[in-house]
Amino acid sequence: MSLQVLRFAALFYAGAVTAYVLYFARPRHLGLATAGQWLLAIAFLVQAAAIGLGCKEYGGAEFFGLRGGLVVMTWLAAGASLVVQRLYRIPAVGAFVTPLILVVLLPTLFLVKKDFPSVLPPEVLRPMVTIHIVTALLGVALFAIAALVAVMYLLQEREVKGKRFGALFSRLPSLAALDQLNQRLVRFGFVVYTVALLTGSGMAKVVWKSAWQWDPQQVSSLVIWILYAVMVQLRHTGWHGRRFALLTIAAFGLVVGSMVTLNVLPDGTTRHGGDYSGARK
Repeated sequence: MSLQVLRFAALFYAGAVTAYVLYFARPRHLGLATAGQWLLAIAFLVQAAAIGLGCKEYGGAEFFGLRGGLVVMTWLAAGASLVVQRLYRIPAVGAFVTPLILVVLLPTLFLVKKDFPSVLPPEVLRPMVTIHIVTALLGVALFAIAALVAVMYLLQEREVKGKRFGALFSRLPSLAALDQLNQRLVRFGFVVYTVALLTGSGMAKVVWKSAWQWDPQQVSSLVIWILYAVMVQLRHTGWHGRRFALLTIAAFGLVVGSMVTLNVLPDGTTRHGGDYSGARK
């Protein structure tokens, strides 16, 4: 049932993508941007219902696998995009974010494979685990949106430096607005990811009796956290504009590379791969 509802949500996401892309092509038609926001909001609510049904069907175990993680991450990215557009009034962001959401969501609609544990031990069924999963995925979603905003900045910078002032220039926000939005997304994403790191260590202490085990996923998460911590500090020292945009894109590239690598490693390489059978040991 949750899969059917999720596919229904994807239809609204497709509608939002269409509206935003048409708005980007014809920025004078503000009604298209409004329609995109409404369709995105409806998709967000329908996907929330799908996630709720998934929790009822699998007891939350689905979200310990890759497919369930992608479902929640796209949902959080949609919510973050709605908040960004509400606060900053930059509907052009939707033309970049919603297509990515749909592209990431599509495989979860058809490539349905059980990649999560059938039964979760009691140690894992704690509120702290829920906070860890949500904050980790929200952090990645915010980093993704920041990277897309950085791409928008580089495109606009090329227009300005080339003194083209053509169609793309008129469709993108100012460099100052994009630079500010980028750094705020990176900063907030870093705060959220810090919460994920702390709750993850607490969860590991409870489940595996040790907060740190040099597990590949723990190591990669720490490297990502250090990188974004450096970015936040560099911003305070004056880094901005093109340098910060390039660093934002490179950092998110590391995040994606880490996620892909961890999911192609042989079973048993990391204890965070969804197998919690050893939790009571």
